[in-house]
Formats: sequence, structure tokens, C-alpha cells
Amino acid sequence: MITSKDNHIVKLAKLLKIKKYCRIHNKCLVESVKIVSELYSRGLVDTIILAKSRENLSERFKDTHIEIVSQSIADYLSDTVTTDGVFAICQIPSPRSQHDFHRCIILDRIQDPSNYGAIIRSACAFGYTTILSIDSVYPYTTKCIRSSMGYVFDVDLIDCDYAMLQDIREKHNVKIITADMSGDTAHSVNIGGNVGIVIGNEGRGISEDIRAISDMTISIPMLNNVESLNASVSASILMYLYR
Repeated sequence: MITSKDNHIVKLAKLLKIKKYCRIHNKCLVESVKIVSELYSRGLVDTIILAKSRENLSERFKDTHIEIVSQSIADYLSDTVTTDGVFAICQIPSPRSQHDFHRCIILDRIQDPSNYGAIIRSACAFGYTTILSIDSVYPYTTKCIRSSMGYVFDVDLIDCDYAMLQDIREKHNVKIITADMSGDTAHSVNIGGNVGIVIGNEGRGISEDIRAISDMTISIPMLNNVESLNASVSASILMYLYR
């Protein structure tokens, strides 16, 4: 049983909570028995780390390298208040060679990993499996992975900038749809062809660079003087309407 923070597996797992080292090793750290079990069944797991109290799960993860750690080490690796003591070091999928721009989400400087993860989960639910990310939080953090329920491994994530987005818009005839209270009511608009729905920064909204190339502005009608919705909630509503 591993009890030291200086153990090489513990050191690697801790480093994989940092974007720089995820990219260097092309791996990420995943937490929770539900997500680890799902990724194990899909062959994406390299190493499983179990707290001593969860050692009985070893039989579930046959033919995989397993390390048993003390509860204090499990707490050290976790970013939750109470960990379930199940972690995995997983391979980050290679970028896809072909991209589907029929339905895509454009994340403009999203900074909350919980928002990002929830958007990914909804995107998978409504068929938006291509996500264009502009200066947004890194999606392979443990918090983002957990919020996505592991669906971050099922989407096509493309890092881009405003110039690249403009290029994609022109080459693939993608209609850029932005949300603003001054726009047309969302459920009254029919949108055909390739669609890219923009979700803006939690505090600052959508950048002027994207507004400048937007094809349409839509609004989500709200009652009781509510002025705005959480980014992931807005994204889910719009993806459902234009699925």
C-alpha cells in the first residue's frame, strides 16, 4: 500500500491535475467509481488507484495495473470534499482526422470547469459532438471530467481562435448563432444547415469578434424579471431547440 506523496504514481496523478502535464503526458486523472468503471469498459484506463477501503473493487478491474493507497493519499489526490477513493489515469483521445460541423458548440472564453463539463454532457445528449473552444478552461481537469460524467471523451474538442472560427464558418458554411435578449425568440426561429451556437464567458458574455461574424441573434424568453441564465443552462436549452 502506498502511503507516501513521493511515490512516482502519486506524483504523476497529482501532476495530471495541471493542464501543462496533461499535455506533456497525454493523460489525465479521473475520479469516481462510476466514471472510472465506464472508461475502464472502453479501454481508456492505464492505471487504477484505489483507496485501501475500496480494495475490494480490484476484481472489477482485472487486467489493469492497480495501485492501493492510504486514505490520506486518496484525500490528497481528490478535489472533492469526500472522495469515494476511486481514481484512474487515462489516455486523452487523439484528435479526430475528420470533423462534423453539422451541429457544433462554440465556447467563447468559458472559465468554469463545471460549466464546461455540463455543456459537454448536454452536447452529447443533443447531438452536438463538435466543440470549438476559444480561450476556455482546459476540459481534462478532474472537475470538468466529473461534471461531464466522462462524456468529455466522446466529443471532438477543437482549440481555435477567432480567425480559425471565421475560416471554419466560410469553408463549412456554418451559421454562427449568438444569444442576446435583443434577438429573435429562440423557439420561433427555424435554422437549417450547419449550425454553431455560441456560449459566451460567464461574466463578460460573447466577444465583439464573434458578434461581428454572427449570422443570427436569438433570445431565450424568461419570466419574473430574470435577466440571464447559467451558461450551461442556456447552452442546453438552445441545443435542445436546434438539435
